[in-house]
Amino acid sequence: PNAVTIGFLFGALGQFLMIALLILFKSPTIVIAGFIPLFFDNAVIAVFANNRGGFKAACLFPFLSGIIQVGGSAVFATWIGMSKYGGYLGMFDWATAWPLFTVMMKFLGYVGIALVVVGLLIIPQLQYRKNPDGYFLIVDDYEQYAEKYHNEN
Repeated sequence: PNAVTIGFLFGALGQFLMIALLILFKSPTIVIAGFIPLFFDNAVIAVFANNRGGFKAACLFPFLSGIIQVGGSAVFATWIGMSKYGGYLGMFDWATAWPLFTVMMKFLGYVGIALVVVGLLIIPQLQYRKNPDGYFLIVDDYEQYAEKYHNEN
């Protein structure tokens, strides 16, 4: 029941540790810990980690996520030159997936942009193909979805 709080706290510890390391190693970019990634990324990660791996997982994975959020964002913001404009999102996906997309778009030009767009459009198509009956049911009537699909497991 405390997984949200654990995720928030351990995500904050990971972020603060990485901020200290950035300062210690004189990074050209310092990322400030953000409340939104702490809650919406790390707290959610802790809920799933606690469900699958217990208390230790609920502590470890948000901590690692906090490190990735700050460290990945600092490296990426420095590399693409965003640091001179004063800000960059420190969310987990903006420190992991979007750098990959940016590299593809930078080095492949319009082909890279097309690959990213097509790739992002394919994801929901695959999800729908995997479960066409439950794809819209989950948002229309979650109780019915949960009853139908959680009993199958």
